[in-house]
Amino acid sequence: MTGEMQAKKEMEAVKAHDGERREYIEKLKKEKKDKINHLVHEQIRLYVPKFLVRFYRKRYDADPSRYQISGALERARLPVTVPRFMAIAQFYALLSLIPGVLLGYLFARAILPMEALEFFNIHLYAMYPFSVYPSLYTILCIIFFSIFAYFFVRSSILSYPYYMGNIRKGKIENAIPHTVNMLLGMARGGVPLSASFRFIAENRHIFDEASREFGKIVELMDVFGYDMQSAMRYVSQTTPSEKFSNFLENFLNVVESGGNIVEYLKLKSEQLFEEREKYHALFFETLQLIAEIYLAMFIITPLFFLTVLVVFQILQGGILAGYKVALFTFLPIGSIMIIYLILGMMPKEPRASFVRGQEIIEDIGVRVNEEPGGEYKINKYRRIFNRIKAFLVTPFREVIYSLTLRAISVYLAIPPIVFIILSYGRIDFESMLIGTVISIFIPLVIFLEYRERVIRKIESQIPDFLRQLAGLNEAGLNVVEALKHVSTMEMGTLNREIVKIRRDVEWGELVTEALRKLETRVRSAVISRVVSLVVKAVESTPSIKEALYTASVYSEIEIEARNRIRGQMSMYTIIIYIAFFVFLYTTYVLLNNIMSIFQSIENLPPGIVAGIDLKMLRDTFYQTTLLVGFFSGLTAGVMGEGKIEAGLKHVIVFVLIGYIFFTRIIVI
Repeated sequence: MTGEMQAKKEMEAVKAHDGERREYIEKLKKEKKDKINHLVHEQIRLYVPKFLVRFYRKRYDADPSRYQISGALERARLPVTVPRFMAIAQFYALLSLIPGVLLGYLFARAILPMEALEFFNIHLYAMYPFSVYPSLYTILCIIFFSIFAYFFVRSSILSYPYYMGNIRKGKIENAIPHTVNMLLGMARGGVPLSASFRFIAENRHIFDEASREFGKIVELMDVFGYDMQSAMRYVSQTTPSEKFSNFLENFLNVVESGGNIVEYLKLKSEQLFEEREKYHALFFETLQLIAEIYLAMFIITPLFFLTVLVVFQILQGGILAGYKVALFTFLPIGSIMIIYLILGMMPKEPRASFVRGQEIIEDIGVRVNEEPGGEYKINKYRRIFNRIKAFLVTPFREVIYSLTLRAISVYLAIPPIVFIILSYGRIDFESMLIGTVISIFIPLVIFLEYRERVIRKIESQIPDFLRQLAGLNEAGLNVVEALKHVSTMEMGTLNREIVKIRRDVEWGELVTEALRKLETRVRSAVISRVVSLVVKAVESTPSIKEALYTASVYSEIEIEARNRIRGQMSMYTIIIYIAFFVFLYTTYVLLNNIMSIFQSIENLPPGIVAGIDLKMLRDTFYQTTLLVGFFSGLTAGVMGEGKIEAGLKHVIVFVLIGYIFFTRIIVI
């Protein structure tokens, strides 16, 4: 009896175990199904009628070859099926008929009515049908604008995947060098290839669009059951970048043949470095051409027109007013276009990730024998004082790396407020406006330059820090012990960051989390990539010396290339300065000659000399100088350092020099 009961209990246990096992398997299947649905679910949140999707699905299933846009959608990695995308294009093209009809009616009734055709000397025989049928003109306008709206919207939607494919191509090729170096570092650190792909796919802030390509590989392996070689082959055939496709094909050949992956990635990294050097040479040649165009069109041309138009102003007057309108319109637009063009050509760097830390402070109340009165009391005035103090000194602490608007708002607000209070009623409005702008820019420039200086110092010390860690790891110390040892060395600005890492580790933080905090504190693309590589190596293997040496060499090459680019680009900043001073010298000579000639003429009303208002002429030159100086400063910052904010200091110099020049030297 006891044996039967025992057997029955065992049978029930087996059944329960089988039930739990089946339940677990069903749960895994459900999670996998949900994951598949999540990945293949159409994420383009646009309404489209279902019957239209079904219509295009039937046509697509009948003959997929007639829809060439499927390849463009795959290259753009747009999460939408071909039938739904075609339905979207058709549906919103049809909706565009409504604004097309309204625009056509508005054009025929208000913008260019039939009565206005007589103003353009339209022949009577051309107007005859409209005079017989007055509504015919309106109908024709409505039909024209409706057809135009329909085809414009439809062609715009259908061309969007091709446009996104071209955009992604450039971003992928910009990220290939960083991707290859990261794969090389992780391969040397013993990280499996699939884990390396997964890491790149998860860190889009570092690898940009290349992470989406590796994410496609991971998705095909995890969700659709592809093996790694088949997934790599599929992505190489559907990626918009031929350069990335060649890399994957060669990489696939090495993997399938059992070759040395580390050696291949090393050779590929060297090859990409040589290609980058060629690209930099081409970039500098193009930048030189753009600098010459900018000098000719936006510094020399305004001065030339001013010189010529002065003569016309003497002859008939009223010319300079039109010149000012044209100048104040086209000079800003042209300068912004040049700046945008240069920024688009600049060698791109992946953005550093940033995770904002949140502090949660809970009020702690203490009760003695369930009676109130034993709470911990806080000095409210001291707490307010400490908060104000922390707010004021925030930019000079860790937040100096990120410089949020909240951190520097008080420093940007106080100088202009003080300047306006002190100068109100004492100087003219124009001087007060210029002084206010400069007083806003000066604190911002100080913070930006200080931040760049600190980050450059930290970046320059990173390679030596990594070599020290690699040497200690090779000597037998683990990462934690190596960090504690390195923190006792003197490494300049980076030393305080190393001390913070050691402190976090001593307080029980994982070394990987402590390194990620370094990446969070210091917003630098170089440090972000280096920290990501080291963290992945630490998580994968205890011996990370190869990964550390690779990260050290990579960061050193990156910093050296950046410094070389910055040094070569500074030449164009000097050229802009020279051109601006030539502009001022020519202005000085021209205005002095005009004043010396016409002021010698007698028997003319004061201030009006031979039909020319000297004060208006001086103001025109003054405003032109300020406008040229402002946009020349921004352009100098972009050409010299590749950042618009770097041009603020040049704007201050140019505007201040122009102000002093026209208030102290050119006086009328």
